[in-house]
Amino acid sequence: MPKILVAYASADGSTAEVASAVGRRLTSLGFVTDVVDIEFKPDPTPYDAVIVGSAIHNGALLPTAVAWVEARKPVLESRRTWLFTLGFGPVLRGPIGGIFRRMVPPDVASVQDALKAEEYRPFAGAFSRPPERRLRVLIWLLGASYGDHRDWAQITDWADSIARRLG
Repeated sequence: MPKILVAYASADGSTAEVASAVGRRLTSLGFVTDVVDIEFKPDPTPYDAVIVGSAIHNGALLPTAVAWVEARKPVLESRRTWLFTLGFGPVLRGPIGGIFRRMVPPDVASVQDALKAEEYRPFAGAFSRPPERRLRVLIWLLGASYGDHRDWAQITDWADSIARRLG
């Protein structure tokens, strides 16, 4: 069985929980899986496949995720890779939100290209009400709402699809 690294960058813990769920699912399907925070600078060399996850803030991946991918690009290019993010995108509604929901932010597309990712999957995250009024107005205009929007069945299905492709 391929050995899989799930490397993630999380701001408030949501992305870490999704990365752990993906890792647990792949392990339950017989894969050797390590789930490691990018802050610990995991080495992808001993792995056959790498799944990279990051929260999205202000339309961009967390800087630690971008730096980790850039620093390990030669190794990652020779591995099968996947990319996931957690952000507001999947929960945006209305005419303005609908436009942004279908867009891949340029920063995400750049990392997707650098990884040569087999697939990029945006997941909805968990969002607290921000203290800044201007952010609350922007979120309202985009048709988003606060709360935990993570769809665990969708996350499990995605892990299953990765397992099928690696199996």
